[in-house]
Amino acid sequence: MRLSLLGIPFLILLVTLNFRVCYSRSNHSAGYEQATKQILDRATSRMRNVWGLNRKIFLQLTAKGKSPLGGQVLNAKQEVEAETYRLFYELAGNLSVVPVAELNDPLLGRRVQRMAKLQLQGLRPKDYEQAKDLLRQIHNFVSGPLVCPHEDCSAHGPLSMYPKIVNKNMHTKLYEELLINWKSWRRAINEKDVAKSTFIDYVRLLRIAATYNGHVTPSRTWYLNYDTENFQAELEAVVWEIMPLYRELHAYLRHEVQAAYPKADTKSDGAISAPIMDQILSQDWYPHQFFRTPHQGREHQLPSVHRRLEEVLVTPVKINRKAAEFFESLGLIVMSDNFYDRFSRRMNDEEGGSECKSQVYYFPPDVALRYCPKLDYKKMMQIHGTMADIQYNMYKMRLPFGLDTEPCPGFGAAIAETVILASGTPRHLQRLHILLNDSLTEEQSLNRLFRMGVHTLIAVPQYFINDKFLVDVMDGRIGVKDYNCAYWGLQDKFAGVQPPTQRHNRDFDLDFKFYRGLNPETSNTKKFLAEILGFQFYRSFCLASGQYKPGDPNFPLHNCDFYESKEAGKKMREMMQLGASRHWRDVMEIATGERKLSGRGILEYFAPLFTWLKERNKQLDIEPGWDADELCRRD
Repeated sequence: MRLSLLGIPFLILLVTLNFRVCYSRSNHSAGYEQATKQILDRATSRMRNVWGLNRKIFLQLTAKGKSPLGGQVLNAKQEVEAETYRLFYELAGNLSVVPVAELNDPLLGRRVQRMAKLQLQGLRPKDYEQAKDLLRQIHNFVSGPLVCPHEDCSAHGPLSMYPKIVNKNMHTKLYEELLINWKSWRRAINEKDVAKSTFIDYVRLLRIAATYNGHVTPSRTWYLNYDTENFQAELEAVVWEIMPLYRELHAYLRHEVQAAYPKADTKSDGAISAPIMDQILSQDWYPHQFFRTPHQGREHQLPSVHRRLEEVLVTPVKINRKAAEFFESLGLIVMSDNFYDRFSRRMNDEEGGSECKSQVYYFPPDVALRYCPKLDYKKMMQIHGTMADIQYNMYKMRLPFGLDTEPCPGFGAAIAETVILASGTPRHLQRLHILLNDSLTEEQSLNRLFRMGVHTLIAVPQYFINDKFLVDVMDGRIGVKDYNCAYWGLQDKFAGVQPPTQRHNRDFDLDFKFYRGLNPETSNTKKFLAEILGFQFYRSFCLASGQYKPGDPNFPLHNCDFYESKEAGKKMREMMQLGASRHWRDVMEIATGERKLSGRGILEYFAPLFTWLKERNKQLDIEPGWDADELCRRD
């Protein structure tokens, strides 16, 4: 369908038609391969120009005396986006007529398969511009100052959902405040059905993109590059695999909710109110959260890392080098002085914002880093993930254009997650002289696992729910009239979450993280896979290093630091070197010996927490699970 005069420029159409005429009568694979290589060589040359622009942007942003928001940088970013779209759109049009079965070179065939189908970039120019406009509007739902919770913005002006309202909710102890904020944001973004109509328009464009790929089922395009039939069923199987652990944690948290927020009217056998579940997710590492960790008392609290971090590492630059040393200890690429001198630069203090995430720039043959200037424990963990991204880029840049990327969305983030897990262990923190001992007390260890469990286990079902709702809408399993109650049905089934008050199908209550995940680059499925596969990788690297010995209390998975393990490094390097040249299941098999996603890594990591939760819930006479009242009317 992409081969219409309106679908691609006429010159590209002419080239593709000539390609068919010249070679449809020939059985010589060499002819097909030569023509395909010529198309890809031209595309590679154009991509080098894009990489040159990325280099220019990095240099402009890091030049002394230059504003990070200057017009030159903005223009260059717009030029990168426009040229990248034109390149991939035209290339897909050319490659869509290549008979892959006639190509003898498997790498060439893989490049064609990867680049002949696109997501939003496969839309015609007019539709693509509309999709970008819709995504900007959707982004504004989350970060735009739109909400006046108490109907009066005269004092401080309207608030954004993130980070303003999320931060307010993190600190409040009043359920009424949580409820007002929950309702106010949804009312603000959906005045005159704006949020719902924007979502409907966006789904229409996703369906159009699927037709250009020849996908009868639109979700095949949303799950592009996972290359899996019925991928959603595999994701759901993982959710049910970890559900026994989730239900125990949910039951304990529900008990805590009843004590802290009696006005929330959470029944002993019911689900947790959505505004409170949102607060739970925001308070995972907040020191004054409303829910109690397993062991109270100062002697059982986690040791403070921040002051010691300043004493030992002093600056973000040293943190960066410590993170790089982790990979060097595995036998991976040693970061040269040239990298630190030319391609590692500090962000300006005002740039980082509330999240302050470091940025990686890819312009072969170099990779560059702009790092967050803040110094704390969380940033130390994040920079280990960022250094994983840099290592990955350095290995896969050796592959041809089109294969120099991850094999599926979230794969690189999963590798980063494994290093974050290892570098955050007491064993590794003691290696860095941040902790005095290489393990915590049993009580402290359980408190740490509890905090991490809230951070991970509560979030994973939400990632699944958000993308399942989107996919079911795309594929027509959920109609427009049923949007809201279908969403709450998923929340009830997979997360034990219910709306705070009676809702109707005329409402549109989706969470702000749902809107964040509507961009394919930040999809909820990508985050889901990064978490699940990250724990699978971690388990495998820990077994390979000998730092995890199942059944041995001296070597539990949750305190495994595979630093200096050349065997773990070998597995990581082999995966990184392959880029997208192989199916992601082939690549994950190198590390895990498995070809399917599994919750086993999570279950083994949190095994001590699981045991404690079951015993504690029995002591408190808490029955895990929920049978919530129907709080969404379909009229």
